[in-house]
Amino acid sequence: MITWNQKDAWVGVFDILGFRNMIRKTDQDFPRHMLTRKLEDLFEALDHDVTRNGQLEYVVFSDTIVVFAPDLEARSYGWFLLQCTILIDRSIAIRLPVRGAISVGTAFTSSSPPMIIGPSFLEAHDYCEDQDWIGLLLTPSATLALRQAGLEPLHHDFVSDDLPLRKTGPENVLAYRFQNGSSNYESPLMSFLHEMQHFASDRDKVKYERTIAFIKKHYRYIDSQQGSNSSLASQ
Repeated sequence: MITWNQKDAWVGVFDILGFRNMIRKTDQDFPRHMLTRKLEDLFEALDHDVTRNGQLEYVVFSDTIVVFAPDLEARSYGWFLLQCTILIDRSIAIRLPVRGAISVGTAFTSSSPPMIIGPSFLEAHDYCEDQDWIGLLLTPSATLALRQAGLEPLHHDFVSDDLPLRKTGPENVLAYRFQNGSSNYESPLMSFLHEMQHFASDRDKVKYERTIAFIKKHYRYIDSQQGSNSSLASQ
């Protein structure tokens, strides 16, 4: 008998890019060992003390990771967003990149058999799958909920342009710009992205091109002149 658990919460859905190609080789010991190490490293980002104390829940099936905040209160958003950005930054650093989307609302989970249904999960899943890059989006439900609570994501490291969506519309969809505040130095993620782009298939190289171009465009430097010089140097 299926027992559903209702979760009214912030929901993040992440898809591991290139996962299907990886698992085709896991009948061999070395590729399976490498994938296992990367996955363990990625999930460690969700298992540190701060995360456990915040009661973050997550479910993994195939190439999809779903994370739930404890509730859907606006006060939980900042903490939950931090966990999501840690996850996506960590994925790039270990060369197991993901794309993700954050929604808010109701979902239902079952542990036996393991299943997830509900509008918040479906919305986050649809926007996650529709991205043609490595990135993190706020879906319309998340953006509107924050604005109704008096929080403007555009003032907190999200932007509304350059969204690489295939089918879903961009209205009330915002993208995390891979940076908190501003910095004196280039994004530490750039070297990893260039490396992965070099080894990516011709079909996937464009995903890295879009991600790199997006970070360069929206990266903020403490010294505005330095940022200008950096932009010119990258052209």
